[in-house]
Amino acid sequence: MTTNYPPRTNTLALVGFIASFMIPVVGIVLGIMAGRQIALTNEGGRGLARAAVIVGAVGTTLQVIFFIVWLSLFSYGVSQTPIFR
Repeated sequence: MTTNYPPRTNTLALVGFIASFMIPVVGIVLGIMAGRQIALTNEGGRGLARAAVIVGAVGTTLQVIFFIVWLSLFSYGVSQTPIFR
């Protein structure tokens, strides 16, 4: 009697997907690493690894845009505020 179990999901892909929402750069790195492991071991989780890379890239882009906007507003505010009257 043989039972066919679905392929085991790669743990690194799952961790990378979760991490991509909190620390996007880590999600990108773990997603790439998981994709390489999945190619070698034939485990499941290829979609999670791809999603980790995509969500991580979008999150990193949004963080960079936010930082640029924040820095420009901060520098504008500092240059317009007199320190001594």
